[in-house]
Amino acid sequence: MSKTILTWSRPPAEERPQYGQYSERKDLDFRLPRSVQAVYLRPLKRQAEYGVPSCDLQMRSYNVRNLEFFSDFALRAAYYLGLPASGPVPLPRILERWTVPRGSFIHKKSQENFERRTVRRLIQIKDGNPETVGIWLAFLRKHAYYGIGMKANVFEFSKLGVGKSMDIDMEHMKDTLDKTWGQIGVMKDKRGGPTADKIMELVNKEDFRAATHGNAPMVRPPVIFSGIQPTGVPHLGNYLGALQQWVRLQNTAHPSTKLLYSIVDLHAITVPQDPEFLRQWKRETLATLLAIGLDPNRSILFYQSSVSAHSELMWILSCTASMGYLSRMTQWKSKLQLKDDASPLDEGSKSKLKLGLFSYPVLQAADILVHRATHVPVGEDQSQHLEFARECVTNFNHAYGPNLVAPLTIMSPAKRVMSLQDPHLKMSKSHSDPRSRILITDPPDVIHKKMMAALTDSTNSVSYDPENRPGVSNLLQLLSHFNTEGKSAQELGLVYANFGLGQFKKAVAESISESLAPIRTKYEQVLAADGGRYLDHVWMQGAVKAKESADATMEVVRRAVGL
Repeated sequence: MSKTILTWSRPPAEERPQYGQYSERKDLDFRLPRSVQAVYLRPLKRQAEYGVPSCDLQMRSYNVRNLEFFSDFALRAAYYLGLPASGPVPLPRILERWTVPRGSFIHKKSQENFERRTVRRLIQIKDGNPETVGIWLAFLRKHAYYGIGMKANVFEFSKLGVGKSMDIDMEHMKDTLDKTWGQIGVMKDKRGGPTADKIMELVNKEDFRAATHGNAPMVRPPVIFSGIQPTGVPHLGNYLGALQQWVRLQNTAHPSTKLLYSIVDLHAITVPQDPEFLRQWKRETLATLLAIGLDPNRSILFYQSSVSAHSELMWILSCTASMGYLSRMTQWKSKLQLKDDASPLDEGSKSKLKLGLFSYPVLQAADILVHRATHVPVGEDQSQHLEFARECVTNFNHAYGPNLVAPLTIMSPAKRVMSLQDPHLKMSKSHSDPRSRILITDPPDVIHKKMMAALTDSTNSVSYDPENRPGVSNLLQLLSHFNTEGKSAQELGLVYANFGLGQFKKAVAESISESLAPIRTKYEQVLAADGGRYLDHVWMQGAVKAKESADATMEVVRRAVGL
């Protein structure tokens, strides 16, 4: 019995059939297996140019009909722009159930059950041009359908290890950039005019905005806004957490940047205040801002109540603000000393809560948006309020068109300054013990007394251990802010490791007193300047400039709303 063995050898490259030739060649007596054809045929999948995925758009609604309609609308828009879109993919539903009591007695008839279903869809853009994806998302945001929520995740791809080469490239480019950076914006065109100025003038013209259907954003310099409540002379927590950064921004910002710093006296009356004390505290706060180095010729300093547009925009924003979002804010709960899960409808909350305190974040959003602020320096505890301000922008623009600007956050580099009497609490004037805080105008003997009374522990040595030694660690953290050598709290813990607590507290008090001495001297001079009339001149001058800034925004808002 004979055995036949079939063999096949790979032909040379010049003899191999090219892509698409198998269907035309008649001299082949057999068809090669698909696995063999894969050697010759081009791959079915192409190389990704921009990355997969480029964007994931998740849409949700309580109404499946509206959701299906808008999903089809979004998909058609993607196809029109040439984006490789897939979907809509149904995502798992979100089912919420809750029970609301209807009476004082707990039985079946005294309660009502509710159920809410959230339907979701996913549209994915695969390997899409980032600029086209941005246009697509902007188009959907402009034509957002009622009752449809959208969340987009946009992905950016870069080569692995790019961070290692970036530092090297920046060193090579630094010399070139330093030589040419100063020439940017002053280059002359052929006719001799400044190029940058002409571009700015062109973009801001009304006919240019009309030609782009009103969607071209106005190109303006940055606007920085922040505020402080008039509680008298600020303490170290206010100074290190916010005021010091205000001065730093004033001294480092570009001359075209507009700086507005407000003493928010309308916020102060959300809790009962003595009128005479409030007037005195406003002047003391303004004098402090001047004492720390703010220049009224560079920064606009004004009382919030002197610009009525703040209150007007607050009312307009409240018409589109969400009660549910406001009820989740922590400000009114902390002011009333309520639990984090407290609700405005709770019996304990309703008896204490006032509308002004509850709507506090809406007024804060109006303070920012009425001046079209692009950046807001805030502390860690105020970041939630800035998120609400952005939510107000989204709600208003959704209802009346793109008229307001969403601000960006500038986080303070300083950590929270804790109380001297309880290192687990933030330094605050609401604490009953005045020794818990150091005012920035306190004389050296007062600072020494408060520091010697600061809560530490029974171990007579110095070390940085926030968990086991919070009191000593708090003092080291304070000292690091006033250390001229720029050492951290951990490094200072090693420097003062052999000091006793009494000797260490004395060193901290001396360092703070020495740093605050120029502020204290300037504060007394400002209060007495021109018999006290200088302060009135500063805030009145600032109010005029702030009113001009706010009126420009309110003109746009009134026209959009129909007032």
